[in-house]
Amino acid sequence: MKTIYLISKFITLPGAFLKGFWEHLACRLLGIAVQNANYLPADFHCGHVQNDSTDSSAQHFFLALLPYFAQRVLAWIFIAAAAPPLLLFGVRSAQQSHFFFLYLVALYFGLSLLCNSFPSWAQAQQLWSLFYGKSAQTNRISKLLLAPCVAWFCLGAWLEKTGIFTLALFAAVIISWLLW
Repeated sequence: MKTIYLISKFITLPGAFLKGFWEHLACRLLGIAVQNANYLPADFHCGHVQNDSTDSSAQHFFLALLPYFAQRVLAWIFIAAAAPPLLLFGVRSAQQSHFFFLYLVALYFGLSLLCNSFPSWAQAQQLWSLFYGKSAQTNRISKLLLAPCVAWFCLGAWLEKTGIFTLALFAAVIISWLLW
């Protein structure tokens, strides 16, 4: 499983590196100490920073939310710039448009950012235990309101850990490009 994870991170290297940067920035903003600022180690922390654990569920939630939001916004900007010419307008070669390779690079960069937007599996598990574990001290209203977000982060972290998200996203783009 680690090999598949590292291959998916290697394929989406720009997104993995930028995700590590966003997490490092979020740790700085939230006052959480960073243990290891290496963004691309060859383990399950590839694309993430190792930070001190926090007992505050709000702090940990924002540690997952801020990098996710920044990564997604930037990803959709690149995808919105590249997908219409390639997928809707039928630009298939450099002869049809001088910007063809620029569109491909922007689409790859956007997909790379999109594939690396979720928190690490360890962060998602800690987030779940802070909200819904046996010793959770989060109030019921927060648990109820944030349940979809926490579940989404856990599901996305698992899909990212197994490499399914990267494979499915790139397969969907290739199939849509061939069929369009």
